[in-house]
Amino acid sequence: MDRPGGIVRSRRGSVRVVGLLAALAVAVPTAGCAADKVEYRDDRGDITQLIYRFYADTTEGKFDDLNKVLTEGVVVSNPGGGLTEGREKVIAGASEGFKTEDRVQELVSNVLIDLNGDKAKVRADVVQLFGSSVTPKGKIAPEPALTLNSRMRFEATRDSQGWRLSRIEGDVLWAVDKPVAAPPAK
Repeated sequence: MDRPGGIVRSRRGSVRVVGLLAALAVAVPTAGCAADKVEYRDDRGDITQLIYRFYADTTEGKFDDLNKVLTEGVVVSNPGGGLTEGREKVIAGASEGFKTEDRVQELVSNVLIDLNGDKAKVRADVVQLFGSSVTPKGKIAPEPALTLNSRMRFEATRDSQGWRLSRIEGDVLWAVDKPVAAPPAK
């Protein structure tokens, strides 16, 4: 068929163009399928969540949940010196210092992770705020009595259950220790 402008189209040519467009429509969305089958896993996200979970469980008094966070032979180096070794002892020590009338908030930042196979070294900055849950008269909320900023170092190990903390240590960089105001006399 002749068309104005000298373009000649045949039925066979239209079928070829439609077939080419159909092939492109299928090929373009599936071009990355081979790459999609390769599993990409970044353990850094799992390890960061592990650090967050450690602090959330201790802050919320969920000490039984620490069994999922700590290795059996975890070692904790205490800031004042001394070591606590073993998951049961670490959990017992953490629960012993926990008071339900206290408020604790832990802000974890600058988590840096060096991976080496099934081992990882982690560094994080942690600000811890400690105070009473009792709001003083005339205040909208309690004030922290103690604020610590620490540079924490962790070692993590991957086992059949996933990543677990195997070592915890840190240095207190600064502290603000404010005496708690006495309640007003009655």
